[in-house]
Amino acid sequence: MSNLLKKLLTEFKYLEQNSMNVKKDSIFLAYQGEKNDGRNYIEEAINNGAGAVIYDPLGFEWNNQWDVPKLAVKDLKDNVSNIASEFFNNSSQKINLIGVTGTNGKTSSVYWITQCLKSLKRKAAMISTIGYGYIEKLEPTANTTPDAIKIQSIINKFGVEKAQDLCIEVSSHGIKQNRVKSINFNVKLFTNLSRDHLDYHNSFETYRNVKKDFLLGSGESSLVVNIDDPLGEEIFQESKLNESKKISFGMSNNCSLQAKNIVIESQRTKFDLTYKDKVIATIASVTGKYNVYNVLGVVGVLISLGYEIENIIPILKNLNQVPGRAELLVTGLEICPMVIIDFAHTPDALKNILDSFKPLKYKNLKIVFGCGGNRDKGKRKEMAEVINQYADFVIVTSDNPRDEEPKRIINDICKNITISNIAIEDREEAIKEAIKKSDIDDLILIAGKGHETYQETKGVRKDFSDKLIAKKYITRYFGAKN
Repeated sequence: MSNLLKKLLTEFKYLEQNSMNVKKDSIFLAYQGEKNDGRNYIEEAINNGAGAVIYDPLGFEWNNQWDVPKLAVKDLKDNVSNIASEFFNNSSQKINLIGVTGTNGKTSSVYWITQCLKSLKRKAAMISTIGYGYIEKLEPTANTTPDAIKIQSIINKFGVEKAQDLCIEVSSHGIKQNRVKSINFNVKLFTNLSRDHLDYHNSFETYRNVKKDFLLGSGESSLVVNIDDPLGEEIFQESKLNESKKISFGMSNNCSLQAKNIVIESQRTKFDLTYKDKVIATIASVTGKYNVYNVLGVVGVLISLGYEIENIIPILKNLNQVPGRAELLVTGLEICPMVIIDFAHTPDALKNILDSFKPLKYKNLKIVFGCGGNRDKGKRKEMAEVINQYADFVIVTSDNPRDEEPKRIINDICKNITISNIAIEDREEAIKEAIKKSDIDDLILIAGKGHETYQETKGVRKDFSDKLIAKKYITRYFGAKN
């Protein structure tokens, strides 16, 4: 890092890459992004108070009328994380950092790791799809993994507040776009890999390698890996880490942490946990085989952080429900259908949540779901095929259409649905109809949006909560029966 860059980073109070957020005493970072070229907004940033500009010189000529200190940095986009880390005094070196990646289970794992650390009397925070902060008070995030400047800012904030641990959900976008490039992780957890984000990565192989590169990347992070997953096994075998710094988990016999004799009940799961020749009877307040994997990953992380297995197991009885993840709608009514809200938006996640319903008693399973626009279209057929295997009735509706026509997305799904179904484009009407047509002993799954409190169409986000909408119509149609 050049002396001039170091000087600029110490002279100014703010670091921004969005010209609209620039104020006095800001450094503006200008480079070509995914959709816009930040260098086109340099003049706006200066007018808004930017005191200096760091820009990428490739194919760009500086306007000499811009009378502010400037610095050209080649490949600036790939170096934002390094610059942000330096600006915030390398905060990630001063706090225990846990990075969780994989296709499914990231949010639940991050949430439960943070909860467990709190139970172990640690001041622990989290950054995830459902928000960032301390588990009792989360602030909303725009992305699963915030941009490189925002994430370094958040890490610095928690450092100032004397947090001891921070658990971060690491998306493939976050890895590919170098948002976590300069973060020093103490532990990295891999949950699993299945189809997702192929619209961005173009191929499953590319998506797979992004995850693998992160997990096997430089540094001495401990590894906690699901080796029942083929990529997890490959990562575990290829890792050059000392055996004491990597933990494998799963349900097979050759892993460090093994769950066996699993008994799944409606509100909890019992299993025998094998670790270092010990077999420990375990109860976790989760349901579904996929959540057993998530719990094993949580346990592995805590062991990697130095906690004894005997101190970890009792905590698992009190794991909280994760917002929007297999979340049972609390209505206050004794007589009404069971409604479950879940974020499942991949074929594998949808299958997992539906498998978890097996211990539950219900008459008919009804599902409301759609698929997001501008995303991997191949998932639409696969998710329809999963629905065909489990549901008695499905209403296909909008998710976040984004820039696509909702009817086109719905048609892509419906042409692969073979069970009883209807299509209702308006998501609120779809939820209303599902509840209206249900008996008190039916189970309704509303899938795809989970914790989200908005619906995005044509670049506009409007307030929308599956949970609030479902509660509204459950009260309307079943309140009088209670």
